[in-house]
Amino acid sequence: MILAFLTLVGGLVGLVVSGSGIVNGASTIGLRLGLPPLVVGLTIVAAGTSAPELAVTWSAASKGDVGLALGNVVGSNIANILLVLGLVAVIGVIPISRRARRVEFPVMILASVVTAGLALDGTISRVDGVILLIGLVSYISWMIIEARRRPNGIDSGMVEVEPPTGKRTVIALGLFVIGAVGVAVSAQFVVSGAEEIALEFGVPDLVVGLTVLAIGTSAPEVVTSVIAAMQGEREVAVGNAIGSNVFNLLFVLGLVSATQSDLPVADELIRLDLPVMIAAAALCIPFAITGNGITRWEGIAFLSLYTAYLSYLVLDGLENSAATPFGAIVLFVVAPAIAVFCAWEFRADRRRLHRRLSAPAE
Repeated sequence: MILAFLTLVGGLVGLVVSGSGIVNGASTIGLRLGLPPLVVGLTIVAAGTSAPELAVTWSAASKGDVGLALGNVVGSNIANILLVLGLVAVIGVIPISRRARRVEFPVMILASVVTAGLALDGTISRVDGVILLIGLVSYISWMIIEARRRPNGIDSGMVEVEPPTGKRTVIALGLFVIGAVGVAVSAQFVVSGAEEIALEFGVPDLVVGLTVLAIGTSAPEVVTSVIAAMQGEREVAVGNAIGSNVFNLLFVLGLVSATQSDLPVADELIRLDLPVMIAAAALCIPFAITGNGITRWEGIAFLSLYTAYLSYLVLDGLENSAATPFGAIVLFVVAPAIAVFCAWEFRADRRRLHRRLSAPAE
């Protein structure tokens, strides 16, 4: 048991470190090849930050552990909203940028709904994977065209930089190769450790994927977002979390399902986890409509929902008799109470914003 735990943790650490090497190396190589920084940011960097999810999902699917594969993707998306944004909002109010309101939130919600719809027949097929990849190419192409057509309309967040030197390029190539090998090897350790833990506790692979793997592969987003928030750059958390969710569904799940055999979707995933993923995405709709920031109390509400969700998964996975009443309490008492609180807090935010805008200038 201890060995399995150490294998899992070591693999997750390896994923984080190796994924960073891939992003840094590939970004430098892309600039050396003459790619604009915007293109590098929207493609290479975005795909590189999803490398841990891709490696684990690919490895698990190739071994037939579809529960781990799908649980990792869906669980990571839930964690990116409720855990990452919740933690950052507790540190301070998260401002919502124009780009997040007009582009990232709508695309994430649409990708979540489409993925859930494709899974309703009980399978994510190769055709479904191709559909998701087409969505990814369309999204990236539109972003690049829109950013070039209206440079101020969508803030790319990228600045012009000098092409790297030959020495830097060689170092970057080495980082990329080492990172790619490290991610592949680390993913094997992660999947093996997760399998052993699932067998030891008698927990379904799906639950392990939704909890341990999801949090582990979301570690880069958690770390970078919290550090950015502590440095006063809390808006970065929104881009990290939402962008990661889009790539997890369209890139990771799309690529794995398009290139491997059809992925059967468990009934539990359809009944609970996919609706929770959509609900978590839907929580962002009010902020996308009004542009109000995510406050500290709303962050606490996000974290409370995530804690309740994880608790139910563990109880249900262990077949504990408390799972059913706990789930009923969360569904019919806790969730509505938090929804009412968020609505009240949201209205209070709007009133405060209206008063600030209506106050006479000194």
